[in-house]
Amino acid sequence: MKSLWSRALALAALFGVVMTGAAARADESEAAVATIAVEPSESGIRLTGRAVGLAAVEVDARLTIERVGAGGRTSTTQGGVFKLVKGQSVDVATVGLSMAAGDHLSARLVLAANGRPVASSTVETGLQQAQ
Repeated sequence: MKSLWSRALALAALFGVVMTGAAARADESEAAVATIAVEPSESGIRLTGRAVGLAAVEVDARLTIERVGAGGRTSTTQGGVFKLVKGQSVDVATVGLSMAAGDHLSARLVLAANGRPVASSTVETGLQQAQ
């Protein structure tokens, strides 16, 4: 009887640990927002990837940009690891690109916490040419 009781307690403890881990992951998934700002520059545009903290969380931010046009193809990925606090906005990457009418642009910002994506934002132009 004692053995059965010990197993039940161990199972309850394990279930509590699993549920606590699930709750932590659920909180992380709602802890940040990803945005991409696009502004004009002298030679084209400037893209700025931002992470906005809704709660305290450490995120690995990656801004991946690809531009295809008459001038060729450009591809870059920038970012890093950032510790966010609630209400904080952090620029995680800024990239300047030459752009012309008819160019195709794809920019995607992904924020990950503990190796899992928690937020993303995408900007695309020239979709007709890309198809």
